[in-house]
Amino acid sequence: MSHDIANPQAAPITPFSPAQIANMLLPGLSGAILEAVQRAVAMHTSPTMSKEDFIAVNGISASVLEKWIANGVVLLAPTPTTTVKQNRKNRKTGEIEKVTMTKHGNALINLEAWREKNRQVAIKCRYIRG
Repeated sequence: MSHDIANPQAAPITPFSPAQIANMLLPGLSGAILEAVQRAVAMHTSPTMSKEDFIAVNGISASVLEKWIANGVVLLAPTPTTTVKQNRKNRKTGEIEKVTMTKHGNALINLEAWREKNRQVAIKCRYIRG
């Protein structure tokens, strides 16, 4: 014998109406969509992009991106460099030496060159009539 049949006084569960469900989900959903659209617009109008973002947007692996960079398919954007000067003690002689190192910024993908290259490929495409 079922519990529902044995206890007829149990209150039936009323489902939410579609309007109530929409009112509950709409603020969170619209916020998520707005954030995704803003990020997409920022990524596709920016002159540069980080390697991680480029991988995510184009759906490629990190190794493929590194091969593209090595083969010149994707160009890196110039990033600022800084010089760091340190005084280090030489282990063999014990003298203090001045060491100057160059610290490079994070490598960024040059999206303007990527877009122009894709535009040139599209212009030369034999399936598109100009």
